[in-house]
Amino acid sequence: MSDEGYELAEDEPLTLRGEIRSSSVPALLRSLLASGETGILTFRTAEVTKSIYMKDGRIVYAASTDPDERLGELLLLKGRITARDYLEASKMIRPGRRLGAILVEMGAIDPDELIPTVEEQIREVLLELLTWTRGQYEVVMKEIDADSVVTLNINAENLILEGIRRTRSWTQVMRGIGNILSVPALTERRDVLLRIELTHEEQEVLAHVNGRSTIEQICNVSFLTHFETCRTLWALQVLGVVRWSLPAEAESAGQEAKAAQGDLDLEDVVERFNQMFHRIYATLQERHGAEVDALMEDVVREVSVSYASLFDGVDLRNYGRVDFEQMLANVADLPSDRRRALMVAALNELVFAIQLSVRQRHGAAEEAAVSGIIKEGLQQIGALGA
Repeated sequence: MSDEGYELAEDEPLTLRGEIRSSSVPALLRSLLASGETGILTFRTAEVTKSIYMKDGRIVYAASTDPDERLGELLLLKGRITARDYLEASKMIRPGRRLGAILVEMGAIDPDELIPTVEEQIREVLLELLTWTRGQYEVVMKEIDADSVVTLNINAENLILEGIRRTRSWTQVMRGIGNILSVPALTERRDVLLRIELTHEEQEVLAHVNGRSTIEQICNVSFLTHFETCRTLWALQVLGVVRWSLPAEAESAGQEAKAAQGDLDLEDVVERFNQMFHRIYATLQERHGAEVDALMEDVVREVSVSYASLFDGVDLRNYGRVDFEQMLANVADLPSDRRRALMVAALNELVFAIQLSVRQRHGAAEEAAVSGIIKEGLQQIGALGA
């Protein structure tokens, strides 16, 4: 995370910054889209800057400073325009006059080609971005100026899936799956499967996800290489189709179907808390920079005193989100109703520990800002967390 501190004026948007190497572009993008965010997600290296424009959890546009990823270059590469078309149209670019519209006016491309071509360009920009393993990111939560972008309708799940397919980094894949002895289990997000296009081999990998077989065992029976199988399982996890569990937990889940369903319901509750924690984290980081990590680390340590091993391996420095799978594994030996009661009670205590710590460290004014987020978050959780 950035070591700089920032003051947030009333009319300035919330901003969150970090390093790609501590996460992954697919996981970060999926998290923001799943939270229904509106704003601009920007990634930077020394050479290139790329920005993703989001509206209510949808990708509506993307831009890149890489000259080879511009619309004109794509049209040239695909053989859809001539070099003279490109050069003549480039001379006529002015503020408010885009290259695509100029090419249509010149008759170089048909009007019906423009939007599909722009979507193809944006798709290529994003697919290359999804393979990045280093650089910085910045999330600015603000409304999108509809006049400044060409609003598109992009299938984010298929885009993320295809981007992960292009990944060649075993380090990134291994970070995503965590451990080859982990046991993939299906979630209730079957709706995602209706929106993504799996290959025959990927469907075969998914068929082996039964809540009992480890990642290593699935690799041993898959038609794909071990790298490709692990990469596929990571993609399905990022998309919310599968989740990881420990072998003992998976065995227990197989014996207690009701308990498993209870855990899925509990995951929804924890996700509501995570959306609240994420907004608190972003607010505090914008106002106080890297100090937010120390505050979050201290409150988790404080609450852990009352909840034994529940928070083992859990911290709030990962975009201000607790790891549901880790918490679930920590209490896997408890009955389903006990797990739910314990986790909800602990998360509620964590909320108010954060509120108290903010007041002690930064004063009543800062507490008021955080309290507003907490009030809205608890209202959204409502009966779901009861």
